Amino acid sequence: MTAPLDPAPRVVIFGEYAPFPGPAAEVTLAAVRRFLAEGRTIEVVSPRPSAAHHHADPGNPRGAAKLARLVAGAELHAWLDPGILGEGGALGPSAARAAVGLAVRRARSAVVHLSPLTASPAGKWVRVILGPADRIVVAGAADAGTLSAAGLDAARLSVADMPWWLPSDAAAAAGDAEGRVATVDTEAWGIPSGSAREAIEAEVHRRAAGDREADAANPLSASWPLHMLAPLAPAPTASSKPLFRLVKRYVHRLVAWEVVPIVEQVNHLQRATIEALDMHTDPATAGPQGRPATTNP
Repeated sequence: MTAPLDPAPRVVIFGEYAPFPGPAAEVTLAAVRRFLAEGRTIEVVSPRPSAAHHHADPGNPRGAAKLARLVAGAELHAWLDPGILGEGGALGPSAARAAVGLAVRRARSAVVHLSPLTASPAGKWVRVILGPADRIVVAGAADAGTLSAAGLDAARLSVADMPWWLPSDAAAAAGDAEGRVATVDTEAWGIPSGSAREAIEAEVHRRAAGDREADAANPLSASWPLHMLAPLAPAPTASSKPLFRLVKRYVHRLVAWEVVPIVEQVNHLQRATIEALDMHTDPATAGPQGRPATTNP
């Protein structure tokens, strides 16, 4: 009897995530959508609390150790700040860097994306963190040469196709500079100078209607309000009065068994709703008659 095929490994995506704006969050969301379209089981980890499944700050030992636990046996795709490759200095930063290296080693396979290097990396941390990775995607040929000189295998280095670390406008300009065609709105106003007020208002209405149609066709438009909601969290226990702070902490521990599962369930529901809306509005993941294709949650 033929042995059953191994299922596709779980995918862990590490990077900035909504509701925080910016190119780093956009590239993480694009990766999430791509793996969902492939029917993969994914977990998103962000460096700070967000709409991701988990958050783990790789800059401190506890967060980096949490990332290592989550990554075990999974396929890792991580967008890292290259500052983590600098000298660790104190014991805490060094322990965090070692734990990030452990996370990369524990992954079934690992692809690490780096924004441009801002300082010379330490050879030790290049080998510890990037050495176990299957592929490292850098910002440019100069960065690839720097990492190769620091002891990294050049065969596993590649250069990013687009400058994902730049804001959208700057990335489009960079694309033009490299000979690529940028997608920008170049539509000119269809009215001559000195036109009557009615003609100007009609043109404004026409362009506004076109923008609304473009927004309706945008796969992210349906779920964006949910992205903007901050994840639910238990009430803070901080207080300027020591006695009140102690009471809050005691009550928090007393009811945590009941409150924490509810908080987690609400956040899971928010993420599931976002993914369902994104899949429903994405033509790439839709089935016949526009129905969403079946994928792993």
